Amino acid sequence: MYVFIINPVAGNGRGRRVWSKVESWLIQNQTPYEVHFTNAPGHAVKLIRSMIGRDIQAVVAVGGDGTVHEAGNALVDSEIPLGYIPAGSGNDFAKAQGIPLHPKKALQRVLQNKIQQMDTARIGNRFLIGFAGIGFDGQVAQLVNQSSFSRRLGRFAYLFGFLQTLRQFQPARVTLMTDGIEQTFEQVWMVAICNQPNYGGGMQICPGARHDDGVLDLCCVHGLTRGELIKLFPSVYKGGHTSHPSVLLLEGRRITLRSDPPLVVHTDGEIIGKTPLSIEIYPRSLAVL
Repeated sequence: MYVFIINPVAGNGRGRRVWSKVESWLIQNQTPYEVHFTNAPGHAVKLIRSMIGRDIQAVVAVGGDGTVHEAGNALVDSEIPLGYIPAGSGNDFAKAQGIPLHPKKALQRVLQNKIQQMDTARIGNRFLIGFAGIGFDGQVAQLVNQSSFSRRLGRFAYLFGFLQTLRQFQPARVTLMTDGIEQTFEQVWMVAICNQPNYGGGMQICPGARHDDGVLDLCCVHGLTRGELIKLFPSVYKGGHTSHPSVLLLEGRRITLRSDPPLVVHTDGEIIGKTPLSIEIYPRSLAVL
């Protein structure tokens, strides 16, 4: 039995439209399935945790990266694998995992039942599945999540949010400790902590990040004027920012971060609070199809 968790409002209603196609293919192939629709943040976690212990072949999320975040959090340390059919605006998890963006091809991948183990990371009382953003990026995510334009603009919502946030964001003083080594930076715009190379609709923020290497990759952008940040931004989509002297790349198993003032934090696009934070890799803790 496959259990499908659908976020109907993902991708400006694409979640429901994609599910309609997927369901018809399941019926044609006589594949046993069960379906549940989410109706609020956190609903997917509650639904899936109530199913742990049942004879389920896989839980398949249909939605965006936020849906993956909730489904993955519910399935960490379980024997039930996570499948994914992308229906969001950015679909960064799908791109990182090589999951086809076409719904039928993504479903075919799920039904092949080829399981791989991926890392997650503990961050507060939840798990990071793909990425976290602190500071400027967190504030952009907060703006996009709360706005009406995100549904209209799709994957370009991040770019619009970037330009809106740029006018008001003030860089902060940040102290990073990575595997016991402490460093302090002034004028920090953002810190990205990644389990995959891409986020924000395809930005290659940590090009070397891998989901199964037992470490987290970190990108800290600091010491730039607004004009310099604007010039640097386009290069992020191809990973060209990594050679800039104001971009620091690190990796580690345990990362703590303090800032003055506190900075907004998002995980997989979902706002989870503000700094300080502590995050630690949790190797091979989630089964993925």
